[in-house]
Amino acid sequence: MDNKNNCDKYEGLFIFQGEDVLNEHLQECAYCKSEHEKYRKLSALIKDAAPAYLARKKTEKSALIKKMACCFIAFFLLTSFTAYKIYEDNQYSQLSYSDESYITSMGLPTDEYGFFEI
Repeated sequence: MDNKNNCDKYEGLFIFQGEDVLNEHLQECAYCKSEHEKYRKLSALIKDAAPAYLARKKTEKSALIKKMACCFIAFFLLTSFTAYKIYEDNQYSQLSYSDESYITSMGLPTDEYGFFEI
């Protein structure tokens, strides 16, 4: 080709034409050949990086699952503790206080306030 720096046929040949037509053009055009080499190297880098990228994504997903599990456990423990405290408070509030003290019911001497009298 006469115009090596401004060849714009590479994308069209790569996408719409067959591999034979592209290879024939690459034999004639140094600019498209250098572009093809750049894309080939980039493709090789992407293929090499794909397993590492997928492993990192898997690790991130695993970490997210662990965080969600910790949040669920913390939420469960907090609500269980809160429910237990409400139940415990309710139990103490249901105690019935009688006019007679426990000491008096045992038959021990008490004063007018229900305290043990010595």
